[in-house]
Amino acid sequence: MPEFHYVSSVKGHLVTRFPSLQSSVAQYIGATRKGKTVVWDPTEVVAISEQEWQKYRREYRRCLADKSLIERTKEHFDKYVEDKTARDKEALEAAKAKAEAEATAEADTTSKTEANEPTNPASEGSTQPADGTSQPKGKRATR
Repeated sequence: MPEFHYVSSVKGHLVTRFPSLQSSVAQYIGATRKGKTVVWDPTEVVAISEQEWQKYRREYRRCLADKSLIERTKEHFDKYVEDKTARDKEALEAAKAKAEAEATAEADTTSKTEANEPTNPASEGSTQPADGTSQPKGKRATR
């Protein structure tokens, strides 16, 4: 007996992962809900354990019979995992590059702003004394 059964979804056929019926959030095979919209990924190959397959065999077999699911092989699953790992790695590298570019741009903007600001407000004709206290012109501080 196989250790796992492998299946993929068919676009337009929303198939619930049957154990997820016991949780508050339904999980779907090869699809996700985003609000009222369903996004299918028929390239996703899902491994279903033999225990789960036996427990829900009538439901899964019905989905295969009505062509809501496509039976796959371990080779399909391995290829899917390999491709997904490569896509995830590319996405991670792109996100890192974007974050580094944004950090560099922010650092450049900050350093340019700091270079254009006076370092001592009193030396630039400010009415504030160098110690940072504020006094109106013409009046002396009393103690």
